[in-house]
Amino acid sequence: MGALADLCTLARGGVVLLLLLRVGEGLEALGQVVRLLLLGWSLDVLDGMLARASRRPTRLAAWDYPLDAGLAWTGFAYVLGAGLVPLGLGLSWMVLALTLLLRYPNKSLSMLLQVPATFAPFLFAATFAPEAFRAALIWALLALLLDGRRFLGVVREFLAGFS
Repeated sequence: MGALADLCTLARGGVVLLLLLRVGEGLEALGQVVRLLLLGWSLDVLDGMLARASRRPTRLAAWDYPLDAGLAWTGFAYVLGAGLVPLGLGLSWMVLALTLLLRYPNKSLSMLLQVPATFAPFLFAATFAPEAFRAALIWALLALLLDGRRFLGVVREFLAGFS
């Protein structure tokens, strides 16, 4: 199980690289970007399930959160490159996030700062790629229905980081 979890983690790294290749493409790539993000988040869920089933840390466990952040920020880089978010505003957010994290290195703060980056492609898809947006809504509902307790655990971990 651990080897399969690591394989999913590696595949998620591949998704991040594929997303990086979309940076600079226009609005026509938004549906594909959203679907790649859904693939990346699906691999994240799957690698977590497999890692928990193996009952011990996997070799690539340390890469889990960096790849989560990679998915979020490469999706955000795409919306910046596509002109969906004004470049000055987007770069300002990224510099602010980096500055705060260098000053206050904390996973919960990192998670908070990447919320706009995580959701931006999906919010733009509601208008510009409605089929991909519907797929994302269905994905989110299924994820909550199938593993809502895990989501609540992530929320608890996030909140604990601020106490």
